[in-house]
Amino acid sequence: MNSNPSSRFSSSCLPARSSAIALVMLFACTLALASPPQGTFARTFQVSGPVNLEVQTRSGDITVRSGPAGTVSVRGKIFVGDHWLFGGDRRSGEVHEIEQNPPLRQQGDSIHIDDVNAHNISVNYEITVPAETALRTHTGSGDQTIEGVHGNADLRSGSGDMRLSRLTGDIRIQTGSGNLRGHEISGPVRGGTGSGDVELEETGSGDVDLHTGSGNITARGLNGTFRGEAGSGDITAEGTQTGSWEIRTGSGNVHVRLPGNSAFEADLSTSSGTLDIDAPITMTVQGRVQESRKSIHGQVRGGGPVLKVHTGSGDIHIE
Repeated sequence: MNSNPSSRFSSSCLPARSSAIALVMLFACTLALASPPQGTFARTFQVSGPVNLEVQTRSGDITVRSGPAGTVSVRGKIFVGDHWLFGGDRRSGEVHEIEQNPPLRQQGDSIHIDDVNAHNISVNYEITVPAETALRTHTGSGDQTIEGVHGNADLRSGSGDMRLSRLTGDIRIQTGSGNLRGHEISGPVRGGTGSGDVELEETGSGDVDLHTGSGNITARGLNGTFRGEAGSGDITAEGTQTGSWEIRTGSGNVHVRLPGNSAFEADLSTSSGTLDIDAPITMTVQGRVQESRKSIHGQVRGGGPVLKVHTGSGDIHIE
């Protein structure tokens, strides 16, 4: 038996010391997240036609909004992740360098925003562009907000939410982890998230292809082909079927809403759940309805585009 008082004191203090360190680290991280930017910069570029904008960051939010023609405005907010630990003076030189020489380049009507070459420093960008702008973005970690742009867009994030509104063009979106929200979108859309919900409101025609590994998919105003796939989550699809629709979820319910006069080829199945075609919409199904009510194959109002729906575990409701 160890009778050394200092040994007993040291061992008994270890949990308390660990807890204290954890609290200090948590408090410090909270301060870092809540702290104001350690620096800012602003630049304006003159352009003469449709703009090509490319933004690449390792970490930081990206916001792009439409504004006056002929001008691209970029405002950056600089954040230092470890300024709370080492003090502002230690990193002030790097911040000052970024303020004086931000990673921005112009080549004609093309604007390039590159990574910041500094450890543990991120930049949030607020960018105003002419409405006629083609856009490519990529951030390792950060949210993206894109509003009012009329041009093709390729948007990617390793981790972060994406919020899109009033976009026209061919849209490609992908995030490793985060929610996707698109409202008043006109044009084809393809993309998804590894983990998170996907919500899309279409106001024009265009083919749509959405996926999520874990989360729900909601697509409204569809007018074209549609493909929706979820590893685990519910899927809701509403719109006009001008091409084939294919909907699959490993575990979740599926709700499809079509106009009352829709004609389509039905291929519906669930491994564990029920199938329900709303009676008020007076459908005539030609074909075979299995007694188990686990699948329906046939024509509705003489047939038309294929509507294929499958869920491994969940209900299917067509109205």
